[in-house]
Amino acid sequence: MDRRKFFKNSAVFGSALILPSLLRAKIRGANSRIGVAIVGWGGQGRYTVRSILESADARIVALCDVDENRVAQSYTPEWAKPWLESVKGIPRFSDYRIMLDKMDKDIDAVAVCTPDHVHYPICAWAMAKGKHVFCEKPLTRTIWESREIRRMAEEAGVCTQMGNQVHTNDGWRTIREWCDAGIMGQIEDIYAWTDRSWGFDTPPQPTLPVPKGLDFNLWLNIASQRPYSKDFVPYHWRGLRDFGSGSAGDMACHFLDNPYSAFNLGLPYKIVSDALPCKDFSWPKAASIDMFFKNKYGKDGEIRLHWYDGRRRPPEIKGVPESELKDPKNDNAIYIVGTKQTMTLIYTGSGVKLMNRDAQIELKKAGKIPPKTIPRNKFPYKPQIDCANACVEGRMPESNFSYAAPFTELALLGMISCIHPGVELLYDPNTMSFKNCPDANKFTRSLYDYRMEFLPSAPKI
Repeated sequence: MDRRKFFKNSAVFGSALILPSLLRAKIRGANSRIGVAIVGWGGQGRYTVRSILESADARIVALCDVDENRVAQSYTPEWAKPWLESVKGIPRFSDYRIMLDKMDKDIDAVAVCTPDHVHYPICAWAMAKGKHVFCEKPLTRTIWESREIRRMAEEAGVCTQMGNQVHTNDGWRTIREWCDAGIMGQIEDIYAWTDRSWGFDTPPQPTLPVPKGLDFNLWLNIASQRPYSKDFVPYHWRGLRDFGSGSAGDMACHFLDNPYSAFNLGLPYKIVSDALPCKDFSWPKAASIDMFFKNKYGKDGEIRLHWYDGRRRPPEIKGVPESELKDPKNDNAIYIVGTKQTMTLIYTGSGVKLMNRDAQIELKKAGKIPPKTIPRNKFPYKPQIDCANACVEGRMPESNFSYAAPFTELALLGMISCIHPGVELLYDPNTMSFKNCPDANKFTRSLYDYRMEFLPSAPKI
């Protein structure tokens, strides 16, 4: 099937596959525990294993991973061994499709903890089977995929959540409360940087044979066939454009959640980047990305966001000492500059404070630090537990796909900009296209033809 026909068919594929009656039957009563299947439990998924074991609302009913070696390595450390002991006897699979077919009646929700390129097909398959879905960040590898699984989730009515720990914390709530109280003034600039540096100087070299215990065909999933290479399996796939989404895709969904949520940033109308050369197979190892937003909290109605990765940092920030900017320990940071005050916080969403400590002390003495009026999450920094609780209670988690899809889109727009450094890309979210750079439009979708066997067919009713 060619790409054009596939996308045309996919536009109606969610409504054709999902029946509301099937989904309603999956919502349990408040005193029940949902059955969770974890895909990718040998990597990032080991933390989901721990969280579900701690949850009063869920139990693990199935485990899936394409790499037995990764599973063994992940549970070798002493701190992880108790988790392995706790899941003894639970059915294990290498193929999520077989797992969802064989254990359909036992699985209420699926946790997707795999490389970025596999998020979309597994989420799609799970929702086609009427399952609630927890998916690690970023939501998908392309903008089209994010929009598509958002559409599918909304039509399905299932509980969904992106694994964004930051959104469950106080940070963005505190920022908005302080800003609404007038402490910050109007927002001028947001600065964020990370030491992450994902990318390749040369193409990955084939490595043979494929390790025993790894099903490399299942690892590739919808991606086009190529030789196995230890250069990107199991760790460094984030730097390859066919599998990952670069440093911004990796970390922006953590760092930028605080300002994105606090100010309801939405999507930028303009993006421009300065990046190291971006190869056709790899993301750049270092980039500086500027985004511009029309926003009511901004000075003159505009907020500028500045993202740095690959150990880059801004040369100066208003209200921040030069020594702090150059401190080698300050390798992951967020600063928000207002017309009155400059604020900083830890990227996880904690430790919100003004750079002018005397001003903050005076505000506290005067009783002008605003109260916590925005409801707090019951499970801070535990999105998996929050998602399980939401499934049982019949509510929608905060970081659901309707929220996570446009937020992921913001991060992916930054990476598309890196492919066209120095060009001010003018973005139209209504058409998912760039007004002044038609060549950039193709990067909102996948550049390879999906292998259709890894996408869902109509469920058996």
